[in-house]
Amino acid sequence: MRIALLVTSSNEHCNGGCEFALVDLTPDLAALALRRISALKAQKELDPDIDETYYWAYFVDCYFDPWAESSIDEDEVEADGVAVGDMLDELQIEANGVVGVPESFRVPPSQRAAVECEQMIARADSIAFTAIPKHGSFRVETAEVTLAMLEAAAAPSVSRACR
Repeated sequence: MRIALLVTSSNEHCNGGCEFALVDLTPDLAALALRRISALKAQKELDPDIDETYYWAYFVDCYFDPWAESSIDEDEVEADGVAVGDMLDELQIEANGVVGVPESFRVPPSQRAAVECEQMIARADSIAFTAIPKHGSFRVETAEVTLAMLEAAAAPSVSRACR
């Protein structure tokens, strides 16, 4: 399952070109996230003050801005960018935060943002991803991927393991 997530920034004036993030929510990634949520819940039994756990992770395919100006003057890249922005608008990502996108969904290189220090955040009933835009002094964070979405994405992995 390929998903696009809305991104927010800790800097109210800049997001480093990180309007959205693209993640391939594979059965293996979903199963890993579910294990991490379970581990957090076990830790919470020992220490009720724990709120979330951060893991170094590079699972986000890319952070991007579909309305960024292209540095390459190619009609194809521009058409791809318009298509990306239009598709996200159609899927109402601004209202939903997380939307499924087709496997064919691609982000042109000129609209991808460079980031570092990528992490997965495990919470009691969801995960999110965070990173620092290259040369930035602030963080960006994705919308949360809910427990229900993780369980649905992990189902193929679980059913194969049970056979």
